[in-house]
Amino acid sequence: MAKKPDQSRSTAADIIGVIREGTKKWTRTVKAEERSPASRSYRYVRMTRERGVSFKEAAAQVMEQAYLKVSGNDTLPANARQIMYAARPHIQKVTGRELRDDYFTQTLLPDYINETEVEWDVVYDARGHFTEPHDGESFGVGTLEVRDYLAGLREPDLVAAALAQAKVNTFGPSGSFGAVLFIEKEGFDQLLKAAQIAERFDLAIMSTKGMSVTAARALADEMCHKYNIPLLLAHDFDKSGFSIAGTLQRDTRRYEFQHSITVIDLGLSLEDVEAMGLESEYQHHPKADKDALIANLRENGASEAEIVFMFRDFDRLRSTRRVELNAMTSPQFIAWLERKLKKAGVRKIVPDQKLLAEVYVGMQRGRRLQEAVDDLADEIDGNIKVPKDLRRRIAKLIKQRPAIRWDAALAEIVDGER
Repeated sequence: MAKKPDQSRSTAADIIGVIREGTKKWTRTVKAEERSPASRSYRYVRMTRERGVSFKEAAAQVMEQAYLKVSGNDTLPANARQIMYAARPHIQKVTGRELRDDYFTQTLLPDYINETEVEWDVVYDARGHFTEPHDGESFGVGTLEVRDYLAGLREPDLVAAALAQAKVNTFGPSGSFGAVLFIEKEGFDQLLKAAQIAERFDLAIMSTKGMSVTAARALADEMCHKYNIPLLLAHDFDKSGFSIAGTLQRDTRRYEFQHSITVIDLGLSLEDVEAMGLESEYQHHPKADKDALIANLRENGASEAEIVFMFRDFDRLRSTRRVELNAMTSPQFIAWLERKLKKAGVRKIVPDQKLLAEVYVGMQRGRRLQEAVDDLADEIDGNIKVPKDLRRRIAKLIKQRPAIRWDAALAEIVDGER
């Protein structure tokens, strides 16, 4: 006997409902993989691996090895993201899940350090800042801070010799640094300090988090032009890195350069990535126009080979490949940066003859004054006789004035013997 039409429709609706309910999780998974294509491979691993390994357990297995690798066996500071790059392949392989950068740097790594009580030299990202070499000026890269700094730029001041040696005070490039190094990333401060990059190359170092702020461009525009010094750029190998290089060399809607300055792009380049075998990752562009992305990269200086590398999987994954500066270990980063600086012709500062002569005279005067003081001090020391009743005289003064300290009482006795 045939089913009634209403009953057939009801049965079909029930079947459809069961299917929809049963595929909800699968639909969420597919959508998640569309947002992050790399997670497809992790799904396969999850389905085939033995269950039960957590991120924390996997991190514990590799954390020390990762830190020692990027820190040069604990001889240099290590950025938290550098450690993440070294540890991530193992953690993702063991867990079968994609590891978020922020979860590693803000949770897994701090928790491991706290729980194991290791004394590692791990550094974290900070806000953008500018620092002169040789213990000079340092300030946050903000509009008001940059304005005040530019207003205070001056020639070196010679502090005349008195009873101490003459010395030179500087504020700004003159007599202090011959180039400005802009680093896209924050967090390399301690590493650069440990390697004495600023001091050995007479460099000022400026960094911001991500795209260069208007204040950073204004600072480079005014200072690099006024003192005829180059701006050196170190950035990630990705679209953002090339865009940063572009905004520091040409006018944009937000900032128009007032001067023509020398800009030298240090990279990271495809040649660097391949030479060091650095790990690449995907940066997703779900709605971006491929032709527009490529045109922007060309405009900002990317080579055709670099564009091919970045867009190799774009049509399949809607993602470009990228490599961060943090993908290098600390020894790799320092060696890479030193090569780039030497190739760019960065040299130590030696002032002109006029300033050298002024400082030379001041320092000679200080040396001779010090010698004269030392000779006089030797003569005076031979004529000083210490009173035998010194303790009694100090005790008497303290009894008369209980608030006075012994050394103040002693000073009064000495002054009274003039």
